Amino acid sequence: MKNASDAINRLIGILRETTDFSFLSENFVSVFSENEKIDLEKEIYDFATSKKYVSLLTESGIGHNEGFLSELFSKIGKKILPEIIDNEELTKILNDCFSRKNDYLWLNKIPDKDLAKIFLSLKFPQTPAGQRFIKKEILNSIVVLAQKIASIGIENEVVSKISNFDDLESPFIGLNRDTTILVEKILRNPDMKKNDWESDYRQVIVMMKQCDSQIKLLYIHKEKYGISLRMTILIRKLEKYLNRLESLLKWMASGSANEKAEISAKILKELVQTQNTKYSIKKHFTSNLEFLSFKIVENTSKSGENYIASTPKEYWNLFGKALGGGVIVAFLCWYKTSIYFFKFPAFWTAFLYSLNYAGGFVMIHLLRLTLATKQPAMTASTIAESLSNNGKNPDWLNKTTKLLTRQIRSQFISLVGNAIIAFPVAVGIAWSYFYLTGTHIATVEKANTLITELNIFKSPAVFHAAIAGIYLMLSGLVSGYYENLWVYHNFQKRLAKNPNLVRIFGTDRMKKFTAYLGRNIGGISGNIFLGIMLGSTSTLGKALGFPLDIRHITFASGNFGLAFEAMNYQANQYIIINSIAGIAMIGLINVMVSFGLSITIALLSRGTKFNEIKLLVSKLLRQFIFEGTTFFYPSQKIAKKEDSKIGK
Repeated sequence: MKNASDAINRLIGILRETTDFSFLSENFVSVFSENEKIDLEKEIYDFATSKKYVSLLTESGIGHNEGFLSELFSKIGKKILPEIIDNEELTKILNDCFSRKNDYLWLNKIPDKDLAKIFLSLKFPQTPAGQRFIKKEILNSIVVLAQKIASIGIENEVVSKISNFDDLESPFIGLNRDTTILVEKILRNPDMKKNDWESDYRQVIVMMKQCDSQIKLLYIHKEKYGISLRMTILIRKLEKYLNRLESLLKWMASGSANEKAEISAKILKELVQTQNTKYSIKKHFTSNLEFLSFKIVENTSKSGENYIASTPKEYWNLFGKALGGGVIVAFLCWYKTSIYFFKFPAFWTAFLYSLNYAGGFVMIHLLRLTLATKQPAMTASTIAESLSNNGKNPDWLNKTTKLLTRQIRSQFISLVGNAIIAFPVAVGIAWSYFYLTGTHIATVEKANTLITELNIFKSPAVFHAAIAGIYLMLSGLVSGYYENLWVYHNFQKRLAKNPNLVRIFGTDRMKKFTAYLGRNIGGISGNIFLGIMLGSTSTLGKALGFPLDIRHITFASGNFGLAFEAMNYQANQYIIINSIAGIAMIGLINVMVSFGLSITIALLSRGTKFNEIKLLVSKLLRQFIFEGTTFFYPSQKIAKKEDSKIGK
């Protein structure tokens, strides 16, 4: 072995390959010769007493930027053109030693106690100058972290959501003040015993707990305050700074070598992981969007509760709403076909299609009717909310199974209601149109096209139904997003108190209007988005040269009605069977895709464990085998049984 750097590399190489960490920690000394061990100890100590800590301890794993996109572009840029790190920084040494992107994986497998034993088996030279250098770097890092916490804590975006404190009473400023007092006291007298600054240390811990409480308030009251990407990033930064500060304070206050070594092991693992993943785009999206997506899908869960029927009365009420929704869709089918025959330029065709869809969907929403396939996107978070939530819901399995059963039968009756009414109403509209004008809404050629589009063997109907399912899922997220935006920016009060609007409409009318808008902003925005996507996909597909289009069960049923009338009710058995099968398959794909994607996002946003999903699927299968009828109709007896288990 030529030099001590080789010794460090060999040490890391051994740790990478080891599976029995307990044995290694007990017999670590025998791995190296005496000279190699001395070189290893000296090299590590030289690095520890000559390199700068502050940047590593205060910035590693915590982005510089406060914007989601600016941080994203920064990571992409550094992936392409990595940053240059000063040789005097400890970060440089850490990156050189743990240069593989997956080093943190094997390092995290080493128990803290075993890693601490390895540290303790190394007898580092204990020079007074070296000890002072290490302590000073740690203390400097503590001060910088406290300052960063205070800086974020007084951001207007944070202060506006925490009304309990003004600037002077802010725990974030208090933490910075008390931390500075503690550090200055220790630096003035490096030989001071812990007992002399114990009370100052405890005061810092108290302020940290207050800061943590304020952050928890932001989580608890996200329903009241709303959330944004920038706010999410600020909260994440605060949490990371506080966690890092806590680790360094514990290290400084620790009196035993064993405890100090274990804390050092935890800090090393954290630093290696943050350095290995610092340019990870996936981690950036996951960590920052989780809180925001939780808020968004939680908003959809409030609406989702309205789409789940428990009792026979609610079941048939949902069926009635589905019939109403199907009637409106039948008219939308007529309008869309009429737009087709005007042969507008592509842009205006897409615009009018989108306007037709969006207007109809908003009408369905405002009239409190039902578009069946929108249910899964809205109910997914309600179901995810009923899961165990890290053990907080002990009876989650029974509750979630019953809730899913209710959701499935609610979806079933809504699909039936939409589909069975859209067909006869569309036929009635087409007959009336022919009676009044002498022409069919759809020509024979158009009727054949509509029939072919329902045939899953002769057209990409399944693929197009999946596209519609994706849009249905996205519309649920858009609804949640705009509900959150409405709350976050306090639009209801701002609009209600707008002097120009109040002068024109009056105070009472503005209050009623903004309250109504607040209750419906999510539904309106989600339905407009869905309408635009459904209306423009076909035109976009033609422009790009891709076979893009959408198929939705209710529109499929309505289109079949228009085609059936255009064929003078002479469709043969083959056409009828294939069309009905196609409509059913389109509905199934709509539901499977929209619900599957929606519940996946909802589960991820709540950190649901895979084992819970396995248990749920198993329980659901047993429920289907022994009580299969409950998936299609709720008897009064079953409904009461479910209510007792769900605690409704």
